[in-house]
Amino acid sequence: MLAEYELAREYDERLFVSANTDHENAPHFHRKLELMYVLEGEKKVMYDNVDYTLKQDQILLVDSYIMHNYYKSENSKQILVVIPNHLLKDYYLLYSNKKFKNCIVTNKYEAQMLKPTFAGLASRETNPLLNQGRIDLLIGKLIELLGIKDREVQFDQGLVEEVLAYIQEHYKDEIDLETLANHFNYSKYYFSRLFNGYLHTNITNYLSMVRLQAAIELLRRSDMTVSDAALEAGFSSIQTFYRAVKRNYSYKKIKDLIDKEDEIRNN
Repeated sequence: MLAEYELAREYDERLFVSANTDHENAPHFHRKLELMYVLEGEKKVMYDNVDYTLKQDQILLVDSYIMHNYYKSENSKQILVVIPNHLLKDYYLLYSNKKFKNCIVTNKYEAQMLKPTFAGLASRETNPLLNQGRIDLLIGKLIELLGIKDREVQFDQGLVEEVLAYIQEHYKDEIDLETLANHFNYSKYYFSRLFNGYLHTNITNYLSMVRLQAAIELLRRSDMTVSDAALEAGFSSIQTFYRAVKRNYSYKKIKDLIDKEDEIRNN
């Protein structure tokens, strides 16, 4: 499963906190750190192409550029915190090109010690110093609990963001490693390593996912047929589109798309 780069959220400088609800979203990733505290029940999530079930009083930390999504989970509530980059300056300064060794705090006692800090962020506190202190406390403690290590491949984060933003803006065009190499003045080998090292996929699969997200959004907000939405999003054929759907979504998602096209044709 691949994910969409959340370009809009990346440049949103607001601290995002949502509490006492079950969070559900499509596969995505971003540079920001994302934290989830499970308040009630069990929460099903996907992190870096692996499915997990979080239990009550466990914490998920989503590291920079890691693909993730949250499945609908009955009788579960969480606090979700997405921390903007300007509140992570010290973290990026100290831990540039490093990543967390683990992603889940399973020790309930340790998690419960941090619960008041999550609750403080969820209280919509307007004092920026208090919020910064809570964020620093959370990240510092999670580094201690989860561990941290060097990334296998070292890249300039600014360049990674520029490349992903470029693809997001030109996904309808023909884009390959040579296109990126010519535009950014790096070798094709460099960009091949960038995608496989940072995003755990290749340029073809990533571009296909960006186009898939665009096609699905067109279907959600228009009366386009599936075929028209796929071609408008940059796919060369409907067959290529459905291969992308099968690779990234369940059978139910495919059936929903087919049903939508049948409904449009019959009206």
